[in-house]
Amino acid sequence: MVVNSFDLYLANRLQEKGQTTLDALALKTKKSVATIRRSIQTLNQYFKPSKQFVITEAKIISNMRYRDLITMIQNLNLTDFSTTATERLNYLVCLCVLQQTVNLSQMYDELAVSQSTKKKDRGTFLTILAQKKLTLTSLPGKGVTITGNEWALRTWACEYLMEIIEIDEQGTITNRRANNPLQRLLFEKTKFLWQTNTCDTLEDLLANNNIQLNYTSTKFLYLYYLLAKKRVKNDKSEIKETFQSPLPVKVWSVFSSEAENFYFSCLLASLDNQGTSLYKKDDHLTNLSSRLISYIEERILTHFYFRMVLQYEISHYLYKCILRNQLSYDFYDNKLDDVKNEFPFLYQLVEYFYVHELAEEFYLGTYQLATLTLIFREHVLKNKVAGRNRKKIVVVTNSAQEKSDFFSQQLSYHFDTEIIATINLHELYRLKHLQFDHLLTFSNRIATILNEEGYPNIKVNYYFHDEDLAYLSKRNFSSNYNRKLIADQFIDALKQTDSAHWSDFLKDQYPNFFV
Repeated sequence: MVVNSFDLYLANRLQEKGQTTLDALALKTKKSVATIRRSIQTLNQYFKPSKQFVITEAKIISNMRYRDLITMIQNLNLTDFSTTATERLNYLVCLCVLQQTVNLSQMYDELAVSQSTKKKDRGTFLTILAQKKLTLTSLPGKGVTITGNEWALRTWACEYLMEIIEIDEQGTITNRRANNPLQRLLFEKTKFLWQTNTCDTLEDLLANNNIQLNYTSTKFLYLYYLLAKKRVKNDKSEIKETFQSPLPVKVWSVFSSEAENFYFSCLLASLDNQGTSLYKKDDHLTNLSSRLISYIEERILTHFYFRMVLQYEISHYLYKCILRNQLSYDFYDNKLDDVKNEFPFLYQLVEYFYVHELAEEFYLGTYQLATLTLIFREHVLKNKVAGRNRKKIVVVTNSAQEKSDFFSQQLSYHFDTEIIATINLHELYRLKHLQFDHLLTFSNRIATILNEEGYPNIKVNYYFHDEDLAYLSKRNFSSNYNRKLIADQFIDALKQTDSAHWSDFLKDQYPNFFV
């Protein structure tokens, strides 16, 4: 029997959880219990008895390590792996961007898929491509290619290729360890982008303008830049028209075409940047953000002392959402799945305001509303924190900036901590330059990998519950509740500071007390 992507997803989730009920899995995956049982039985054929999943009447138990799962996946070949029509289309899209033409018969032979399946796929492919204003074009004697909406084609390829690559400290592309056989095959066809091209122009632009993208945004931008260079230079496929941007965007000169530069600039402005802001302030967005803040503030009985900071964060995030929706892309984060359940009242307030005040102007998806909810929850915590006895913390996560910011603020709300850095799992090399007390993560998978790589760490849940607070307290994290300042030390510190700068001094040295 062969495995498929759902089987591997299930194996990954079970390895991370340790054990879970069949009903919970069925609810999460929207699959029947019978389907899940069959999937587990298939997976068990690829593990030795001591590592197999144990199925009871109501739950599934896993005793394997993450390394065991990775070894199993890496040992799979294409004849062990069953691809779906969607995966084959994604593969074809990437090939059409990476190559000028594709021989479909050879592609299906390479994937160990029958030619009869190829015929069935064609109708499905044409329907899905048409939704993005793309079409499958035959080139007699050469093969096929995909033509039409050039931007949609590139971003489609980038979103899929992002899943299979990692970038190391030297900026070199590497194969993601958990890649399935199809993804490994595609990775081998992608390497040449880095091997035959330079990113000097892009790197200079980022460095000279202090643009510090997070890991996910960096991967996406580099992929897009290299694909665009190839398409423009070798394939003579350029973006011809620009959309009417609803927001002001600084245009960077990276390509020779105005349309190419415009799309690149919109993409860059929509990414997560921790350096010099690319957000060009928009008065209308500022006004909408202010109204949203007032609406929330009145109903949760919390005063936002950092109102201007919150207003900037909300308007900036809305700016990114509008651009991403206009560009038809976004980054999915599974931590957003539970926001509605964890903070139902706050989520409902954000959703209500959006539906009645914003929806006619622009679209926000469920995950974007969830992120807005986390931004508000972060500031609710920020305006209630107190105490000072910090442990220096590095958070290791693959989540986007807004999600990791909320986690950090949540931690600071409960305990006296200083988040000195938030890094991606693939940026562990940065640790040698940081002075910290603990590594924290909220992912079982990341915690397991850190342990196996020799990095002691503390794993807690993303949303803090009583057991997390008790666990961190046992690890000597000092609670922020009801802490006080030593009066004499506080007065001495003030005496050493010019009274004209007292306000800045207090906010800087005692951020959990003064706003």
